[in-house]
Amino acid sequence: MRWRNRTDTGPAPARAGTAGGVLYQGTAGPPAPAPAPAPPTERIEVSTGAVALPALLTLPRAARALVVLARAGGGERPGRGGDPLAAALVREGFGTLCLDLLTEEERDDRHNLFDIVLLARRARAARDRLRTLSPLPVGYHGEGAGAPAVLAAAAADPGARAVVCVGDRPELAGPAALARVRAPTLFVVGGLDTRGPGLNRLAADWLGCPHQVATVPDVSSPDTDPSAAAAVARLARVWFATHLDRPVPAPARAAR
Repeated sequence: MRWRNRTDTGPAPARAGTAGGVLYQGTAGPPAPAPAPAPPTERIEVSTGAVALPALLTLPRAARALVVLARAGGGERPGRGGDPLAAALVREGFGTLCLDLLTEEERDDRHNLFDIVLLARRARAARDRLRTLSPLPVGYHGEGAGAPAVLAAAAADPGARAVVCVGDRPELAGPAALARVRAPTLFVVGGLDTRGPGLNRLAADWLGCPHQVATVPDVSSPDTDPSAAAAVARLARVWFATHLDRPVPAPARAAR
């Protein structure tokens, strides 16, 4: 390294120093520390009845809350390595448990996609699995047929803190279950979908909790279209960051 002589014109010579044994030059200080490594992802099982569902668990050391990421009937998004939704939530400080609510054999029968009682029971089993690992608050994210399942699960879970639904049939959870949901709920619909937005708004009308319907433009199916993945991840991240740390509002009392 060549330093200026005292007779040189121009700026004063920069000061040298060390950071961790490495020589640096300038007045800005040592180099910024490298970002912390991402927490490892572990393959676990969620037991429900006679079935053990494979799942992927990512649990940051200082997690602020936990999220069940559920879908039903296949698809890669919730369990795929590098999934933008799980990655965005982990960066925000959330632990995630990703799973398909149906086994490979069950996916061959489309009737199972509409068995909301079965799917909701398995979503609650995923929540129970998380609660054996940590006492942190839990939220639900459901895609496709997982959307009505997590709504039905949240209806039976007074500890649920937030719900995100990405699919065109959340009303399949049923008006009775939807009326019992207390966790703030976000519905994500596609701007090119001609049927889904109406069904999502129908489900929203049955809720007795804070809720919102968000639109991802230029897609029909935000739960399956790869081009919608980043937008869905951003919406879910903001919703969970806003609501998961907050207590769920008490239900309003009926006027006498």
